[in-house]
Amino acid sequence: MKEEMISTAELCKFLKVCKTTVFNWREQGMPYYGKDKSLRYLKSEVMKWLSDQNSKKKKK
Repeated sequence: MKEEMISTAELCKFLKVCKTTVFNWREQGMPYYGKDKSLRYLKSEVMKWLSDQNSKKKKK
């Protein structure tokens, strides 16, 4: 079964963060699709990216 893509608002609600945080994460390399108001995310990719970011912080 193919994973459903979610909007920025849905991602914010899922992660309990504000849109500014999501914007900053995109600037840092978080995976997303589309542009402008058509941005979409795969939860699994975002969760992996966040996990990778935490791993990098722990190695420092």
